[in-house]
Amino acid sequence: MAYAGVDLQPRFLRSGRCHHSFRLGFQWQKGVVDAQTLCKDSHWPLADEGVDLVVLQHALDMSRRPHQLIREACRTLVPNGYLVVVGLNPLSWWGGLRLCSTFSSDLPWVANPVTPARLQDWLMLLDFRVEYIEHIAHVWPLKVASERVSRRIDRILANKGKVPGNAYIMVARKTVAGMTAIREKRWRRTPAGFTMPAPAVRQPEMLQLPPYKRQSYKRGAVS
Repeated sequence: MAYAGVDLQPRFLRSGRCHHSFRLGFQWQKGVVDAQTLCKDSHWPLADEGVDLVVLQHALDMSRRPHQLIREACRTLVPNGYLVVVGLNPLSWWGGLRLCSTFSSDLPWVANPVTPARLQDWLMLLDFRVEYIEHIAHVWPLKVASERVSRRIDRILANKGKVPGNAYIMVARKTVAGMTAIREKRWRRTPAGFTMPAPAVRQPEMLQLPPYKRQSYKRGAVS
């Protein structure tokens, strides 16, 4: 599993079921997070089709080239691999406040969010199938009484489905079919039992004969 996000200490990297998990750090995170790999968000130093799961937690919101970031995630995922994206929703009341804070240099107002519909179109062009999407953080960044009350209000608004959340979670699956190498059968079943295939060997005398005499040569050799 490859993780790229803003969480300083993601706990699921240590407690998850994946046998091997690592963190990607981008240039805008240099000196902030402890990552195993530091690279550009548009060029990952990973092999093609080598990761089963990619988690992008607000990485798209902070990227200047979000489309290229999605392409890199697609390239590194194996066929039927999963992509999990957590992003901010500009089509929400938080998005309206963001327009009023254009000159702010603080998070999350400096984010460059991508709408869920636009991200879904990108994924469809890259042969992904969106299997799950949920709007979250309907109350954030406001604090209503306590965190427990805020979460309850958020669950109620999420169940209604009429109020867009300030953030969303999208799960997509790569549907590109992988290539399977065709191997020669090692064993063949014959009346005498199971045998291994052997390459046909032609006799040198037979190769020197014209084609119309080779058949008679075979009959004489058999007899």
